[in-house]
Amino acid sequence: MSVVFGHVWALWWWRNTQVKATADSLRTNVCSLERAPSTVAELKKEHVYDKRQAYLARGFPQDLPLDLLSKDAVPRARLVGVKIHQWNGTVPLGALCVAGSDFVCSPEFCLVLVACCIRGICQERLADWQYTVVLAELACELCGTYSKQDTKRGFKNRDVPLVNTFQLFAFVTSVNHNRGATRAYEAIRWAVDGLNSPMETALYLMLCLPRMWGGLALPRPRSNWVLDVPSGLWQKTRHRHIMPDLYWPEFALIVEFFGEDAHEGREVPDAERQELAQDMGYKVITFRNDDLQDLRRFNAKAGVVARYLGHELPEVSGSFAGLQGMLQRMLVAHKRWV
Repeated sequence: MSVVFGHVWALWWWRNTQVKATADSLRTNVCSLERAPSTVAELKKEHVYDKRQAYLARGFPQDLPLDLLSKDAVPRARLVGVKIHQWNGTVPLGALCVAGSDFVCSPEFCLVLVACCIRGICQERLADWQYTVVLAELACELCGTYSKQDTKRGFKNRDVPLVNTFQLFAFVTSVNHNRGATRAYEAIRWAVDGLNSPMETALYLMLCLPRMWGGLALPRPRSNWVLDVPSGLWQKTRHRHIMPDLYWPEFALIVEFFGEDAHEGREVPDAERQELAQDMGYKVITFRNDDLQDLRRFNAKAGVVARYLGHELPEVSGSFAGLQGMLQRMLVAHKRWV
């Protein structure tokens, strides 16, 4: 028997464990699952309940069970505080990571497992496209430099992303037999690397998701891309590069999100970075929290972004206005575990 944390519990583990490097540093060559402890006696023998209590003390939500992954069918007996999920066959190499004396699903494996059970994980009933948006938001988090937290700030910064979009695509392709892989693949299509906060992710998705989901269908940008400061500007600043939030190189356009405490620890302060970018010849448009909270203000600024990108936004009315409002509430106004 082996203890493998999966699904939402694995997601919480990655969000709350101090990982100073990418998930690659914790990967193991184990690629065959064993039977998980599935009776009260086995759970006690493997100290699973003790481990659950330790995680609850660290802040894991009381109402969520500990998710274990097993190669065997889910037992009929209901186990208090523990939920066992079956995974048929082997798992791809690198899908499991070391978590002390146990294993935890890798970030990309975690995304597929969450996609498999997304209807049961989300407390509210959503349309199919909304579940995909939830997973796209999660994929951006795994490929970004932040982790969602149940705190006033709402997130904490990571040193480096856990994975990248290429790794997510490669993993989903390797498990395409699983029923969660199709939904995960659709979500990863909308992920980008390097986003620095949940509000940056919300801004990107509201600008770039398709109109049938309430987005504005603008071209996809690069995120937190390193731009070198020309030597002619070195006398003006001690910084030698800037990292704009969203960047369209072919249009020399930068979109910055200035959120309250959103860029804690950034090398270059927001205002200085904006001025430097303008001196370097880039067009810079800034969004703030209030702009995402008010759709009229958001659409006004998004219209400027669209014109710089050679797009004209159609009038926001009718059914699209309703879809955009739903998307905005999902990404900005509503906090959820996943």
